[in-house]
Amino acid sequence: MKEATMRRLATLITGLAATVHSAAAFSGGTLPLKTTTTIRPGKETSHAGSSSSTSRTSSSLNMAQNNDPISAILDLFNPQSSSSSSSSSYTTAYASSKDNGQTVVQTFIDSLNSRTPPSDLMQFFADDINYVDTSYYNPIRGKEALLKHFYLHAGSSPLSTFGSDSLEVIVVDDIVATNGDGGANNSKVCVMYHLATTGGKDVDDSTHISFYNLHNGNGQKKITQVFDVAEPASPKPGDGGLKLLKTVSKLIGDESIVVKGSEGGRDSSISVVEQYFDAWNRRDMKDATSLFAEDCVMRDLQYDDAFYGRNEFEKHLLRVKDCLPRTFNFVVDDIAVNSQKAGVLWHVENNGDPLAFTRGCSFYNIDARSGLIKSGFEIPEKAPPKQGYLNTISSKFEAEPIRFVPAAIWVAYMYTLFISDGILPGVNALALEQRTWEEVRDLSLNFFLVAPLLKLPFSPVVHPMLEGVFNLLLAWAAMFAGFLSDERKDKPNLLPFGPMLVGMQFLTSGFLLPYLFTRTVETKSSNVYQEDIDGVLQAKVGEWRPLGSFLGGVGMASIFWGLFARPEFGTEFSERYASFGDLLSIDRVGSSFIVDLVIFAAFQSWFVDDDLKRRGVLEDDGEFTVLRNVAKYVPFFGLATYLTLRPSLPSRESAD
Repeated sequence: MKEATMRRLATLITGLAATVHSAAAFSGGTLPLKTTTTIRPGKETSHAGSSSSTSRTSSSLNMAQNNDPISAILDLFNPQSSSSSSSSSYTTAYASSKDNGQTVVQTFIDSLNSRTPPSDLMQFFADDINYVDTSYYNPIRGKEALLKHFYLHAGSSPLSTFGSDSLEVIVVDDIVATNGDGGANNSKVCVMYHLATTGGKDVDDSTHISFYNLHNGNGQKKITQVFDVAEPASPKPGDGGLKLLKTVSKLIGDESIVVKGSEGGRDSSISVVEQYFDAWNRRDMKDATSLFAEDCVMRDLQYDDAFYGRNEFEKHLLRVKDCLPRTFNFVVDDIAVNSQKAGVLWHVENNGDPLAFTRGCSFYNIDARSGLIKSGFEIPEKAPPKQGYLNTISSKFEAEPIRFVPAAIWVAYMYTLFISDGILPGVNALALEQRTWEEVRDLSLNFFLVAPLLKLPFSPVVHPMLEGVFNLLLAWAAMFAGFLSDERKDKPNLLPFGPMLVGMQFLTSGFLLPYLFTRTVETKSSNVYQEDIDGVLQAKVGEWRPLGSFLGGVGMASIFWGLFARPEFGTEFSERYASFGDLLSIDRVGSSFIVDLVIFAAFQSWFVDDDLKRRGVLEDDGEFTVLRNVAKYVPFFGLATYLTLRPSLPSRESAD
């Protein structure tokens, strides 16, 4: 039992190690052609299809990735919905049913390079598109989720669209397209590309391989699946993964060796590339390398240098063979192949079970005369942590360094409130002091002063100035609901504004500040419509004209309550203020409310300029200069005034 448990544990560790070095198992790769422009539609490509008994459907695109805990937390805020929007009108002439898909894919890449709006890019995709960008943990399913991804993560990876200020373009190095099972109705396209600046300079470590599946529906060829994998950044992992694999493979042992491959040697009915995979799984490296030309050039992007010639390549494969557990096998998920080129989508399995984060793509060039592989280029999926969300966030900070201000304040705020002792009065929040939670409960029962004003029997007695500060703060947080138009389908945010607004009612600045330093900047300079706001309820609340005056009234009542209510706490201001000061000197919660008021006053202006922009008011519009400045620089009441007097967002019904 103990031995079996150790083997299972070792297998788990090996799965992670394999993500570091799955490429090493069959190092392949064409050295990229250093072109400076994309390959344009019209290049002749063979339509010869290939069927393989070892090929599988692309269901492995989704395998095992949804179990990542980091992804689960992120997806709590950004669920990639499986719902899809209605199909856009696809009128381009190139999308004929006879096309093998290459022109569609090339035109899509050209559209990315020309910064076509994400809404227009949707014409290339089927409603049930399955889009796998390995910079992220989870696949993106459906056009609606893909559209949100394009808007939200522009600039994080090439196939997530480029940012508005990006100077990079996709340069196609090689491409192969074939018709798949079902003839011309199904197509497969594999593209190898790298990034270059608009000035023609190649971007280091930017090689990618993408695999596309397309289907002809109603006479229009649409992309149904995309898989994109990127070259690892320098310094390359090299033999680091192999060393870990060699250690772990000793723990696994050889008791359950399962070698998948054709019985009795090579299967001549499949392509030369599939024969190579088959030979590797049989651990017959002599047979595997015999499928390559004597002067082949192989590139495994886990390494800095290529392998030149069959002999050097065979030495590398033998070294990898000694390190890789024998229970590991490479499974071809899909292949686009003709007499001169092949693109392969694959993953790694251990005893028939797919291993997480071990997918990859390879691109091979084949000598048409000899039928041998003359060069190859192979890229495995990057092991966690994935860089997609980090790239999105870092791009926001690079574009607007001012975001570091709320980010730094948020870190200091959370540390001071929850961890530190001595900066603010009282014990830290993690101490779970009973008095603290009783105070929070009592203040919550007196929310907006309803219970004490109605003299309800359950209403607790709390210091009136603390009640006043608490309810003023909650009214201020609720007032940010007037900016719910900051969340729309064409302007999603990493942290959706609706849930963050609810969170502000519980942890105020703890939710406001992260939203501010991660939010998407407003790019529209024309009117946004009420129907554009993400959610019917959000649209009604955000554009409710009395919102500012109502919450302003709550704030005024809170101030009045703090100054004059509950005479038992003092009839003179000095007496009342002194008792409030004594309370704050031992009260972490009350002290944090004062800090929150200062933070809200400092950052309420961050919403105003973008809100006016989407209402069609430019910064040099003198008519609204006074209102703009009042909203930005007069704490609380300036914001209440702005929400009452600002221009309304139009509705499409009234516009029509």
